[in-house]
Amino acid sequence: MLHLRRLVWFIASRLILLCIICGILVCAFYMCLNTANIYIILTDGLEKRASVILTQEDAEDLNFYFHADFLSADRALEGAFDGTSVYDDYSITDFEYELKIEKLWAWPWDNYATCTVVERVPSITGSVISSRKSEVSGSVPSWQGGRYDITLVKVSGEWKILGMQQTTVLMEAAGADATVGPEA
Repeated sequence: MLHLRRLVWFIASRLILLCIICGILVCAFYMCLNTANIYIILTDGLEKRASVILTQEDAEDLNFYFHADFLSADRALEGAFDGTSVYDDYSITDFEYELKIEKLWAWPWDNYATCTVVERVPSITGSVISSRKSEVSGSVPSWQGGRYDITLVKVSGEWKILGMQQTTVLMEAAGADATVGPEA
């Protein structure tokens, strides 16, 4: 009887250990899956947002990356379409976009994720629209980049950017960024 009890305890302890290891592996898999999906949403979505702000084209594609609540409240996108953007007087042909993800965390069981990113557009190529040549400067205004705290939400199995809070402003100045400081 003693040997049978030891055998059962040996098998049970190994099964418990195996279940714990499998649980850790499943959590790690889903954490990696969420992190990869969020990384793609951030890099592609924020570059698309900058493209829409600079060129006012393909705004419909933003629905793949951003939650509707964000799109309706984003002042930069609103300015691009209501004529108050500093880029309205320019025909932007190309730009260089840089995004550095500093921190990213998404629990496998949670529908929300947070991250910190640094967004920059070091160079913008374009020219003044012919009807505005006499009214505006010939050089394209620099992009106001910055460090952002971003919140994402999982909606119907897809990650979407829900909010962006700028914590630091970065102004591009002659090819190099200059930190202006925290936004009030």
